[in-house]
This record gives sequence, C-alpha cells and structure tokens, in this order.
Amino acid sequence: MIKLIGNELQKIFKRKNIYILFLIIFIFIVGFNFLKRTSIQEDVQSIYLNIYNNDKSSLENYEYLNLQEDYSTILERVELEKYAIENKIDYNILLNSENKNMSLPNDARILLMKFFDNFDIALIIIIVYISSTIVAEEFVSGTIKNLLIKPHTRIKIISSKILVILLICLILPIIFLITQYIVGGLVFGFNSYSLSAIRFNHIKSNIEVIPMYKYITIIIISKLPMYIGIGLISILIGIITSNVALNILLSIGIYIISIIKNPVIQAMNIYKYISIYNWDFSKYLFGNNYNLINNNIIIPIVSSLITLIIIYLLIISMFKNKEVTNER
Repeated sequence: MIKLIGNELQKIFKRKNIYILFLIIFIFIVGFNFLKRTSIQEDVQSIYLNIYNNDKSSLENYEYLNLQEDYSTILERVELEKYAIENKIDYNILLNSENKNMSLPNDARILLMKFFDNFDIALIIIIVYISSTIVAEEFVSGTIKNLLIKPHTRIKIISSKILVILLICLILPIIFLITQYIVGGLVFGFNSYSLSAIRFNHIKSNIEVIPMYKYITIIIISKLPMYIGIGLISILIGIITSNVALNILLSIGIYIISIIKNPVIQAMNIYKYISIYNWDFSKYLFGNNYNLINNNIIIPIVSSLITLIIIYLLIISMFKNKEVTNER
C-alpha cells in the first residue's frame, strides 16, 4: 500500500499543471497582501469609537432600517468594537465583517485568520484537479491497465488513491497557510503573530481570546470535511464519467452550490440534513449561523459523516466493477 501511495504522489507531482497552479496561487497571495496594505494615520481607538457608535445605532434600530447585513453580524461587530475600546486595542480584530464607513488597518495576523475566506476557492480548485485526474486520467490514457495487471487488488488500488487525496486535503492547506504566514510577515511584519485571535461567541455571548496556533488548528480541522468531501466526489465522478474536464466542471459546480444559501432549502427546514451545505463546519464555530441548523450541530456532523461513508462505498463498488477495454 505504501508503495502504491508513493507512486500516486510521484504521478501527481510530475504534472507541470500542478506547479503552474501553485505559482498562480502564490502570485495571488503576494498580490493580495500588498493590496491590503493600508496607510491609515488616524488613531485606531478613534476609529473603533466612531464605528462602534454607528453600529450600535444600527443594532438598536435594526427593525426600522433596511440593512443588508444580518442582525447577528452587526451584533458580533458591536461586541468586538466594545471590547477593543475597553481594552485599548490598537489593531484590527474585526474578522467576519468591517464597518464600510471606516476601515481599520490590516496586519499579518488578521490576514492569516482570513486566509480561508480569501483563498478557499484556490484550495478547492487544486483538490478538484488532483482528485479529478487521479482516476479519470488513468482510464483516458489507458495507464490503468498497467496497475490492474500487477499483483494488487482493485480495492487496494483505489484505496491508495483515496488515501493520497486525504493527505492532499490535509497538507495543502498547511502549505498555503505557511506561504501566507511568510508573505504576510514580510509585507506587514511578523510582530502581530504574537497576538491572539479574538472572536465573539454567539452562544455564550462573550469574547473569546485564543492563541493563534490553536485558532488556526481549529479552522483547519473544521474545513477538512469539506475538502475531503469534494475530493471524494471528484473521484466518484471520475470513475463514472472517465472525463477529466466534465469532472472538474461538475465538482466545482457542486462546491459553488454548497456555498450559496438556498432560501427554499432553509424554508423547508432541511438545511441541516443536506451535507454539502454543512460540510464546512468553520461557519458554525463560535455560534455563527447556528440558526440555520436550529442550534443543533450534531445532525450536520452525522449527516456529513454518513454522506462521506456512502460516497466512499460507492467509489469502492464502482471502481471494483468498472470495465476496462482490453483489460487482462
């Protein structure tokens, strides 16, 4: 099995397209960091005070105003602004949203915390590309025959491919987080990384101060089900269609559907049962969006787990029974 996994990794990193994708994302990360550099001269405490008064007024008159933001989003911002004022914080702690009337300065720490919000789609594209080609391309090129004539069972072959995708889903976010860490540090300075992550907990209605390493670890773990889910779906589509281009389009399409709030699904109160809407558990951390699942995180977790198991079993079954032309 280890040899099979090694061979799969070699095949992946022999493709020039992988390095082109990595280079493009690296350029985007560098450009994004430079774009986010600000030259705000005004006292940060004054900014917090101004936007706090503005947001507090919006919150108090929310039912009379035609605002595009959710009440909970403004509430989170108000609590964080209040905390910043009371504790004389002179850096940006507004993660999920900022008051559009006045901007706070960025630093390396806040951009690291926002990394997945800004670059999730880039990670998904690479995962989909690798997952789409790891099986489908073997059938298209005919190299699958070379594997099948060797003393390996089909279950072992496909299991090695699945394990490779699981490794990619874990390692890829870490690689790009390290890239953001270095680029952000060089552009903004590394000093801000010593500061903690500050979040408002909607369930407990309090401010939580979390060490950065712990916060980033929590985010990675909460994102893994989505990355693994989209990877397994891509493998499954590849087995069914043996068409790399169609596979990539369908997989990206499923991801896009998963990040769009569907009012019909929400109105039917079945949102929490549909795994593609819930496989990104980071959006539920600290009580965010709990109203979508009626404050019950267990059902989405179980639903996503069952879905992943079903997709895995379908992959095993279909690969085991897939016909190969001129197969020995």
